[in-house]
Amino acid sequence: MEGNLGDYQRIKVLVETDERSFKGFVYKPATGDIRLSDYLNTYGDRFLRMADVEITDRGQHYRVGEKQPFVAVAVAAITFITPLDGE
Repeated sequence: MEGNLGDYQRIKVLVETDERSFKGFVYKPATGDIRLSDYLNTYGDRFLRMADVEITDRGQHYRVGEKQPFVAVAVAAITFITPLDGE
């Protein structure tokens, strides 16, 4: 990640593809009043970078999954993404 982490807002999200679920953190610029949905709609990279990620088979959220410090998920493969408030 480039820049000072203070320049970014850390947001916990659930990302799903056809085969896997990814629960972890994305970082969006903290500048301005941009919502997560607006940021993702204008996201120009082919991969969504996530940190502190738990990976499970899709729909298996109750199971403990593999943990990775960093994951890049192909944006074209994402079928669902939502912020996880309060976790």
